[in-house]
Amino acid sequence: MLEEVTTTARSAIYAGALIYSVAFLFGMSALLRRTSYPKSIMLTLLLSGFIFQSLGLNLRGIQIKSCPLGNLFEISQFISWSMVLLYFIVGTAFSLRLLGLFTAGLASCLALTSLIIPGWDTPYPTSAAVNPLIELHASLAIFSYAIFAIVALISLMFLIQQHGLKEKQFRGLYQYLPSIQILDLVAKRLLITGVTVLSTALFFGIAFWISYPESVPLTKLLPTVLLWIGYSSVMVLRIRKRLGTRRHAIASIALFIFAIASLWPVQSVLSKNPAPAKVGKAPDESMRR
Repeated sequence: MLEEVTTTARSAIYAGALIYSVAFLFGMSALLRRTSYPKSIMLTLLLSGFIFQSLGLNLRGIQIKSCPLGNLFEISQFISWSMVLLYFIVGTAFSLRLLGLFTAGLASCLALTSLIIPGWDTPYPTSAAVNPLIELHASLAIFSYAIFAIVALISLMFLIQQHGLKEKQFRGLYQYLPSIQILDLVAKRLLITGVTVLSTALFFGIAFWISYPESVPLTKLLPTVLLWIGYSSVMVLRIRKRLGTRRHAIASIALFIFAIASLWPVQSVLSKNPAPAKVGKAPDESMRR
């Protein structure tokens, strides 16, 4: 029964990733023809992929009896899922043209990569009694990564548009991008939101570490702390107008690359406490082994 759930969950996640890829290819083909793609079609494709991915992650969560954040596969899927969710909110609120295309591209890249590499979906110890502090820390931390992913995409759009203005290019991709003023404003607001969410995640993570220092070595929290310091520094400098818009965009992209690279050590922090059962394995099989 558990193996059937695992197969169904993975198939649903795979379908979502493929739909994200279709959305990206659809948008790119329109831009290569120097035409604007219908926003309704892009929204429909992303929504369809989001529904399939949500179904797969939900089945995965029911299987392990907690939020699916125990290995690189689940973390990558949760980031891509959160990115698409944020696009529905941010894209609608600020009418950011082409953000759907950029989101579909990065979401499909993360989702497909985690599906293609078998080593990312390794079994890990699970427990029905997961400490709520570490569960909350994990979900908030990874959700903040998704916010920073959207910041990085908007920063990339900003750099492209700035280059177009500098070179006096107003056709093709450049004509569909929002103004640099709007892109900078949205990136700054999302940066503040992301730092706030990550700060909250760190609060719960440190509270858990203080209560159970033997469960999570302090060195395992170091990448997240360094990421928080980096983003907080950029946020403070940007608010105090000591960091130019271009450098702000470059720093946001660089920090997100560091965030993705830090997933390997961070995922060991997000793993659950040891228990007999493993993902995709029935309890009686585990006991016999």
